[in-house]
Amino acid sequence: MSNTPLTPKGGFFLASTYIAIILLCIFFSVVSNAQSTFKLSGEVENPTERKVLITLYRDWVGDEEEYEIALNDKNQFSFSANLSQVAYIDFYCADQGFHYWVIEPTDDISVKFNQKDFWNTFKIEGNGSEKWSYYVQQRNKFEVKRDWEKEADILRKAPQNQYFDFLDNEQSIQIEFLDNFQNLSETFKDLRKADIVGMVQNNKIDYLSAEKHQNLTEEQVKSALVVPNLTPESQANSLEFGNMYLNLMDLFIAKAALRKKKDLNENEEYFLIKSLYIRKQISPELTERILAFKLRNLIEAEVNVPKTQALVNDYLLLSQNRDYKNYITKKINLSKTLSQGSPAKSFTLKDIDGKDVSLKEFRGKIVYLDFWASWCGPCIYDLKFIKTIKANFKDEVVFIQISLDKEAEWREAVEANNIKGINLRVDENSSLLKSYGVSGIPAYFLIDKEGNFAVSQVTDPSNDKGKELIRQIEEVLKR
Repeated sequence: MSNTPLTPKGGFFLASTYIAIILLCIFFSVVSNAQSTFKLSGEVENPTERKVLITLYRDWVGDEEEYEIALNDKNQFSFSANLSQVAYIDFYCADQGFHYWVIEPTDDISVKFNQKDFWNTFKIEGNGSEKWSYYVQQRNKFEVKRDWEKEADILRKAPQNQYFDFLDNEQSIQIEFLDNFQNLSETFKDLRKADIVGMVQNNKIDYLSAEKHQNLTEEQVKSALVVPNLTPESQANSLEFGNMYLNLMDLFIAKAALRKKKDLNENEEYFLIKSLYIRKQISPELTERILAFKLRNLIEAEVNVPKTQALVNDYLLLSQNRDYKNYITKKINLSKTLSQGSPAKSFTLKDIDGKDVSLKEFRGKIVYLDFWASWCGPCIYDLKFIKTIKANFKDEVVFIQISLDKEAEWREAVEANNIKGINLRVDENSSLLKSYGVSGIPAYFLIDKEGNFAVSQVTDPSNDKGKELIRQIEEVLKR
């Protein structure tokens, strides 16, 4: 009995399926290896609050992530986050903690401290703890025993060469201190070196931005900076180095405006920065970050959406950074969704008495939306002016406050601040916040009689003691 051979088509199908499975396995393996889990745990002695606050900065274009982690009955906490690259973190328990420390994807750090004596009791263990030990000793040497920034402020009044020599010497001392530490990853050392350079040299840019130096050329300004060889990745990922270059670009923009005897518009600013990249005066990685940051600010300010879209299109062709491109794309698309004339997302929420309140029921009236929380100082301050603003309008305007507090805190804050009218609440992870692009509070919206956004940007209630918002609402009513 002879075997029936497989047809070429069937053989090809089986082989290609087998290859596809292998490729899929490789793909998912690569994806799973692309991210690692950063872990931070700890124990607090004598806590004055039952929580710790963590802010995670994955990069300097996207939004920061804020976390509130409750302490358990043993005063312990635990936090984890998936990371694909180095990031920065803020950590606070009440008023004690630190700001902008570097973390790496594979870190598994454990801390222990006494809330009443944070720095003298701060103990660190685990994988990646060496860099945090460095930060503690760096703070003690350059901020506590001697405050180098205070010394720099005093020397700023000295002759320029003396001031700049001090800064360059300080930079060398701090880099040498860093280099003396063992068991630090090269990634961290490169990034921290970039932070030191950016932090120190930024003082020079600030100094040379004074009016008396306005005749200096861009080359003269740049030649005054002492920048050692840094990897493009560390330049782009560094908080301080990126800030230094943002300030340098702003100075170059100001000089260009002085030559043209007029302020540069958004297009001119964008292409000035891009021209420096084309002339290889700034790395591609740093260019991507700076231009993305500029675009983010333009989108948030809602400056001429069509022109901003044209710049976004140019950026998407220029940039190779997938995270930046995705973020800017989502940002511009959301801006269009929230622009004047676009329909406002409908919702139904419970008021403070448990009654359903729907946005749709206010069709035919102007609706003022205020997203706020009891822990937000500017929110509480602005709320003081709402009573006066309400008094200028009758039933044609509806004022709705939407709190991000937990229920108990919300009810307490409404009563304590005597907030009258329609009071609603959402959780901080509510999809409604995403629909309205609420990444920070306070956030205000005006919705017209047809249920569309009436303006692209609502003025703060406290502006001109409420008069500015009154004028804005009156203009919408006249339409």
